[in-house]
Amino acid sequence: MSAIKREIVCIVCTRGCRAVVWEGSDGTIKVEGSLCRNGQNYVRFEFRDPRRTITTTIRVEGTSGRLPVRTNGPVPKSLIMDCMQKVGEITATKPVHMGDVVISNLLGTGQDLIAAGEIGI
Repeated sequence: MSAIKREIVCIVCTRGCRAVVWEGSDGTIKVEGSLCRNGQNYVRFEFRDPRRTITTTIRVEGTSGRLPVRTNGPVPKSLIMDCMQKVGEITATKPVHMGDVVISNLLGTGQDLIAAGEIGI
């Protein structure tokens, strides 16, 4: 059936099921492995469009400390390095509160970079 075959380990639950995924020349996807419905969905998305949540730190103006930040949702895996380059260019200005948007719509991904910590005055 397949033009493309890949093994993916499901991370939806702690079982860590191994799934084998095939994509046929007609674009259909076949999944084999001991997976629950959530696992089936995860593996299909991971095969077609892998995404990751970014967590890192950024500089803070006037201090040697750093502010923890993260995306508020997953971004395409293929854009992670470009996103990290953009994030590395910014410096936060005090005060910053947990949940504040640091970068809106990071590189057009539809996800914001938000503060995961607090930096006071």
